[in-house]
Amino acid sequence: MGRCFPLIVVIALASMGDATRLVHAQSSAGGGDLTKDEQAIQQAAVSYVDAYGNKDAAAIAELFGADARLEYADGAVVEGREEIQAVFEEEFSENPKAALSVTMDSLRFITPDVAVEEGSTEYFPDGELLTSRARYIVLHLKQDGVWRMAAVRSHDREILSTYEMLSDLEWLVGDWVDEGADGVVEISCRWDEDKSFLLQDFQLRREGEVVIRGTQRIGWDPQAKQFRAWIFDSAGGFGDASWTNTGDVWVSKVRGTSVDGTSISATRTFSLLDKDHIILETTDRLAGDEQLPDFAVTLTRRAPAPQTAAQ
Repeated sequence: MGRCFPLIVVIALASMGDATRLVHAQSSAGGGDLTKDEQAIQQAAVSYVDAYGNKDAAAIAELFGADARLEYADGAVVEGREEIQAVFEEEFSENPKAALSVTMDSLRFITPDVAVEEGSTEYFPDGELLTSRARYIVLHLKQDGVWRMAAVRSHDREILSTYEMLSDLEWLVGDWVDEGADGVVEISCRWDEDKSFLLQDFQLRREGEVVIRGTQRIGWDPQAKQFRAWIFDSAGGFGDASWTNTGDVWVSKVRGTSVDGTSISATRTFSLLDKDHIILETTDRLAGDEQLPDFAVTLTRRAPAPQTAAQ
């Protein structure tokens, strides 16, 4: 029966672009010293976490065999070292603040050149908020004196916070304005306290007077596996919307009821020009049986208000 020992490796990032704040490892082998092979696999785990903290996809890929297989808890499969590197490059590009903790629960040697590692991971997409846990199993192969991962499978993933999904909409956070000929559109978006929902306030002003204002709460529907929103306006109307993504374009399908009971619907398309500019197009507008004209606005992110010196 193979020897088993626990290994804990924890990494946390202080903020985007910061160096690793903490790398801590502990090991025990039932009171005995680790063999060279056990030490090598333990060091590979530390190197993996260290490379993850440094957002070094190439270093992570080097820990895998040339024909390695990586299977995620949702069933997605990546095969080959080059594809694995590409996946991590994309992940780091989309989540530059992400942090990971790994707990190795056991390591069993099937033969002198084959070992099986099992443990768990915790994921922090913004470097601070724990959003999910999962179990994992790794098949290690020793070739030409070097241990590399031949197969990795994640399973039993537990979602602890919807922020992991909602972070795709983090570009909405901030204050936005469009000052057009027909009026001024103002939108302000922020996270709720637990980052479980995005909270949006909006209003339309004409000639200095507020024509209508409202709120929107955007969340993640775990059954439908899509973004959903609930909308309420100051006149008493309400509605809901679904959100879908196609690259740099987000589409929100809205349906609702106006204060007089009329059914309303529209399609809102958000095209991201850059981090500070969005084109918002509203099409397919219906109020009862009446077709309403399309319109578009260009939203510009407002710069944060200057902070005054503490008195």
